[in-house]
Amino acid sequence: MMLIDNIRQAYNSLLINKKRSVLTMVGIIIGLSSVLFITSVGDTITSVLDSFLVQNIFGGVNVTLFSGYSEEDGFSKPIGGYSFTRDEIYDFIDSTDDLILDIGYSSFSLGTGDICNDFGEKSKVSVTPVSSAYEITNKIRILAGRFISRDECRNGKPVAVISDIAAEKCFGSAEEAVGKTIDISVADASNNYAPETEAEGNAEKKFTNVKFVIVGVYQYIDGADMMSYMMSDSSEKSTPLYSPYSYAGSELDSNISKARNPDKMFILEFIVKDSKSSYEAQKLIADFAESKYGSNPNYNYFIDNSETYMKKVRSTIKMVTYAFSIIGAISLLVGGIGLMNTMLVSVTERTKEIGIKKALGAKNSAIRLQFLTESAFLCFASCGIGILFGFFFGMLIETNLDKLIALVPNEGIRYFLENTTIHVTPSLSSIIFSSLFSIVVGVVFGYYPANKGAKMQPVDALRYE
Repeated sequence: MMLIDNIRQAYNSLLINKKRSVLTMVGIIIGLSSVLFITSVGDTITSVLDSFLVQNIFGGVNVTLFSGYSEEDGFSKPIGGYSFTRDEIYDFIDSTDDLILDIGYSSFSLGTGDICNDFGEKSKVSVTPVSSAYEITNKIRILAGRFISRDECRNGKPVAVISDIAAEKCFGSAEEAVGKTIDISVADASNNYAPETEAEGNAEKKFTNVKFVIVGVYQYIDGADMMSYMMSDSSEKSTPLYSPYSYAGSELDSNISKARNPDKMFILEFIVKDSKSSYEAQKLIADFAESKYGSNPNYNYFIDNSETYMKKVRSTIKMVTYAFSIIGAISLLVGGIGLMNTMLVSVTERTKEIGIKKALGAKNSAIRLQFLTESAFLCFASCGIGILFGFFFGMLIETNLDKLIALVPNEGIRYFLENTTIHVTPSLSSIIFSSLFSIVVGVVFGYYPANKGAKMQPVDALRYE
């Protein structure tokens, strides 16, 4: 009952001094809403950067098996003795119930060539070997047909996915391109890097005729896939032609395909469904390596998990967010000083009331609790309004995200942001933390005025004018 009475008195006191109460609350509201806004923006940046690094740096959530390798001893000899065949790899992937999507195979362009139609119109493409997981990890947007499948990667099928630019230029539309067979004379990309001692242009380029069946057309985004054409002929920008690594790598005789033999691999990069599944996948991969070579006492292997690096990145960003949140919390402390000043004035104005209560037998603890309740109530009310403002600013940004993304000059980054789920709203943990912090500020800064009122002598309080 006493607590309810104290809350009722605190509410009445705020109504009596509306202007003073509102001005006191403003400082706390600004502090709390700024902390919530900073933490929500920090969480958003962490999420976006996480997605960006996973997609563009790590090529998806991946777990890599270095077979015949240990951190201490390096690669064992011979390396070829510890390789895995494609059938072994895909039998293992099929047994994981889609926990592992595919091999994470993507490299530079193996060479450039022209797609031609019957009228002599051409479109330059760079043949890029990939796995089926590339569509997911790089957010490839298919306009017609489909992307290459895991089965086509396993069996080295002569299929390809071309850009909408190439499809429209040579076949009229994306839909018309699907199902067409193309024969491309591909210039080996390794010839683009002649030795410095050789005069420029003297190196004789090597061409290989390769056939593909177009199974899909994707939307080409300039700058979204720099890796695919960095090694292509610079005289004309080409768009990537994606083909199963097992087919493109074996058909095109280049240094790159020799370095990463598509039939026997000792470095296996597995693309995992999501970050939550990476450690479960890591255990399965370790069992996979042990099942083949575990009986060999000389066999070493090392497993690298991209999630381990991402945790470090996330913790670094979190530290920066916490630093900015502390700066925002300083305004809460300033609001707390304003609260203390308001409560001191309130104690002074109600000196006679304190004297009467103490004369009637009120204890010091009761007087102290009354003013502490009033201080905490003031903070609690400010806290509620501050949370609403925090959500309001977050929703304001979120509803205008498409306009903000449209201002990004780089088409590749703009495409990435458009295909990334972005939420700018305070998390439950930040709301709880900010609310508790503001209430603690109210209690701490309200204690001195409350204690001052509680220690007043009844006679002095009653004689106060």
